[in-house]
Amino acid sequence: MKRTTLLLSCLFIITAPLLSYANSISHSINSAERSPQDKSRDATRKPSDILALVDIKSNMTIVDFIAGRGYYTDLFARVLNNSGKVYSVKGKLDKRDLSKFTNISVLPTLDLSEIKAPVDRIFTALNYHDIINKKSIDRQKLLKTIHSKLKNDGYFIVIDHNAISGSGISQTKKLHRVENTFVLNEIINAGFTLDRSSTALANPNDHFELDVWQENTKGKTDRFVYRFKKRN
Repeated sequence: MKRTTLLLSCLFIITAPLLSYANSISHSINSAERSPQDKSRDATRKPSDILALVDIKSNMTIVDFIAGRGYYTDLFARVLNNSGKVYSVKGKLDKRDLSKFTNISVLPTLDLSEIKAPVDRIFTALNYHDIINKKSIDRQKLLKTIHSKLKNDGYFIVIDHNAISGSGISQTKKLHRVENTFVLNEIINAGFTLDRSSTALANPNDHFELDVWQENTKGKTDRFVYRFKKRN
């Protein structure tokens, strides 16, 4: 009986933090303070799966790289709940009421020069193809910067619209897509190791020949999700 009690106690100690984090994700996603527009995107963005992969813990520093209108910045801030720090790079947050969160900083440039201390997570969603399209951006230099800004146990998470096999970067402008293996190999060659991938946003029935903004593909694309760790 004592052995069983001890085993159950150990199991509780292991699972309690996992349950607590799952509850934090659920609470953040279901918050009544989130905008109806964000909640309408949840079905296709599957934030519970993505937040579980990002694996945010209290007091972490999170970088939402090319944050856009701030869908993920908003979620990261809610999970952290005023602990740690959220950097919203190029975030356009003016239409959001995030006044209750005092730990969000909007960075106007992509070079991350304003971040002085190593961070726990750097996250970018649906932007890697845009980085490729901007000829003014030296991707190798950018990846080197991201590598240097991460803590040794930190994660670099990348989500983007997948392109048809063999297309590489040929469809980044026309269709706003990039082949998953191109991104995977480029980031690995920049000093990272693939730690985990997710099929949460996969859609094998995607029309790969169509622009991601067309009505019959918008929100329904086959998206790859990669989590990388830095090699030291």
